[in-house]
Amino acid sequence: MKALYIHQLRGNPEVLQQKHYQTITGAKVFEWDLLCALLEFGTYDAYFAPGVTEEKKDELVAGGLSVDSVKRLVSVSIGGPLPVGDSDQVVLASPGRHLDIVASLRQKLRLYNAAVCGFIHAINSPRVVFAFLQQCFAGLSNSDILFCSSRAGMKTVDVYIHALNRLLPSDVHYPVRRVLVPLGVTIPTVEPNAGIKLRHRLNADSAESVALYFGRLSQASKCDLGPLLVTLSHLSGRGKNLHLIIAGDNTQANEAARLQTLARELGCHKQLSVWPNPSAGDKHLLYSGADIFVSPSDNIQETYGLTVAEAMAYGLPSIVSDWDGYRDLVKEGESGFSIPSVLPTNVEALRLCDCTTSMSEEDSLAQSTTIDMSILSDRLETLARDRALQRQMGQAAKRYVENHCSWKVVVRRYEQLWDESLRIGNGLDIDCKRSSMLLNLSVQQTFGHYATTKRSLESKCFITVEGREWLERPARLYFLCRLSSMSSPRQFADMLRRIVDCPGVSVRKLVDSLAGESNSVPSADAHWMLARLFKYGLVKGDSLAVSTAPELNQPIEQ
Repeated sequence: MKALYIHQLRGNPEVLQQKHYQTITGAKVFEWDLLCALLEFGTYDAYFAPGVTEEKKDELVAGGLSVDSVKRLVSVSIGGPLPVGDSDQVVLASPGRHLDIVASLRQKLRLYNAAVCGFIHAINSPRVVFAFLQQCFAGLSNSDILFCSSRAGMKTVDVYIHALNRLLPSDVHYPVRRVLVPLGVTIPTVEPNAGIKLRHRLNADSAESVALYFGRLSQASKCDLGPLLVTLSHLSGRGKNLHLIIAGDNTQANEAARLQTLARELGCHKQLSVWPNPSAGDKHLLYSGADIFVSPSDNIQETYGLTVAEAMAYGLPSIVSDWDGYRDLVKEGESGFSIPSVLPTNVEALRLCDCTTSMSEEDSLAQSTTIDMSILSDRLETLARDRALQRQMGQAAKRYVENHCSWKVVVRRYEQLWDESLRIGNGLDIDCKRSSMLLNLSVQQTFGHYATTKRSLESKCFITVEGREWLERPARLYFLCRLSSMSSPRQFADMLRRIVDCPGVSVRKLVDSLAGESNSVPSADAHWMLARLFKYGLVKGDSLAVSTAPELNQPIEQ
């Protein structure tokens, strides 16, 4: 059996925005789309989902996941054992960059041949560097994968890793393979007569070409659209038939009002429609009905350009800044145009630590990065007046996305790489690697001195008056069950009965008796259950205990 463990499941961000006014980011969109695509196109036998309740499954269906897809999710306890055997192959996946979390789970579950993978999104923060440093000591190896969505993003990650490796001891380094795989997109069915419907909604002339910007509306942390409005004012002043739509999430910076004010100042407000917080249906209409996609991105928080890929999937030619992942998507003169971007002279004085808290220096960098407006204006004018070129470039854009970025293609690529990682993992002894030593520190060694004593394995167990009362009313035992797994009050009742039948039984014998039978309780679970009975006063013991750290129990001298 091949199984994929999906570390975290989020709901549909577009639904959550409409219900709770939550900000939509590209990373959230990707996480949702990844889940949908894996369950639709994935060929694995099982997809483990930690802590997924029936209520959560209903929420996923309400978000747009099909009922058949949800049925493929196998609910498992959070951090608990997986229903796999020695011959089964398991991939542990984080939808973000948190390989250390799933690597810790691999150590906990002793699935040492399992493969671990994660994905980069925004990588413009010192937090990312420290996360990579932490991962150097998480027991990772070259059987594990960090998926990079663009060549530019991968180069930045390599710069971080090179700097870290120079600081680490010679026998410790960042071992994870970095692999280039684009973010996937769904190939849509374009809405019939969408152009007519959209122009009717906008009250726009049928002779006008419609250019669309779609993305989070924030001049500081996404894209400063002021220069695009200046360009629109130049084109409208020359009588060019172009209508611009600026659409996207407006929950972060309330940018829509500022853009409308600037458009009125520039005299191009009649050629502009600002569409804040569009619904999923609105988004489909916008992509289906527009003629051109434009995105003059200028911010280093961008890594890939998911909206560019989405627009290309709809068959839109794109005019984008020559910037990070946009370069991988848009082929100059074939599927669109790339506009030169210029960093300011002070970029050499900025350091990663300047962005530690408010990111004000980084935002300032975005606001001072130039996108060549004269070339932007020329390319917009060229496409706006040439419908044949629009169609030609749009068809090339759609072909590229279908061949390289469609979810069916991307999921197949993931599975090929996971299979490769599983083969590599079979030849590694990850358990013995020095980098995993931190994860294998004993909790008793690190925290045992917090308590006064530790209960001995030879401590004798006796049921209390309260214990007998609870045993007569077993429904109460639900309160003792783990929050992160299926309730098992019957096992608590069985343990109490054993203590009644054999008063004074030692902890060791009681646990061994439970762990040695058919349908046995794992030893660790039996110890935990008995500790819960002691905790609630349902069981008492003798005074036999082991001191944790007597020297630490002395008062501190002032």
